[in-house]
Amino acid sequence: MSTAPLREIKPVVVPAQFVVLGPLVAGFVAVFPATFAFVVGGMFGDPFERLERGPDHSLAVGVYVAAFMIALGLFGLKCFQEPQQTTYRVFADRVECDEGFFNKHQRTVVFDQVIDVELTEGVLQQTRGAGTVSLVTQQLVSGSDGKLSNRKVALVNVPQPREVYDLIRSLALKKT
Repeated sequence: MSTAPLREIKPVVVPAQFVVLGPLVAGFVAVFPATFAFVVGGMFGDPFERLERGPDHSLAVGVYVAAFMIALGLFGLKCFQEPQQTTYRVFADRVECDEGFFNKHQRTVVFDQVIDVELTEGVLQQTRGAGTVSLVTQQLVSGSDGKLSNRKVALVNVPQPREVYDLIRSLALKKT
């Protein structure tokens, strides 16, 4: 195994992903604690008094707003800080991925196991000239529906994705 990488890649931050996905994720996540607060809030006090004044949603709304802000903040940390903690290294025989902000994850994909390389440039990624290069391996994993499929390892928000795709594709196909 070689010691110096052919290329070391740091992902780019794509603010559009946070602007579009952040409120959606935070809004969805905040529904659960707000629902819990609504149910629990209705259990306290005199039931006949509650019938007269009607339901009080202020606790649920307050919990929703607080949970929304916390979830949005955590998602923002993930979107803006995780790329700084992530490094992809391309060697002649493998790709090493060191990634994660909350949980660190290190993985190595040997080109002998790669059967396909995919390039995806999403609409939001294109705003920053980024893309996702996915390596499809021979290893089979069971999906949620019980079907077997090939394992994919994705290099997310890679700058100059076409160059990275061409490099990895040429190295992976050279193995034969």
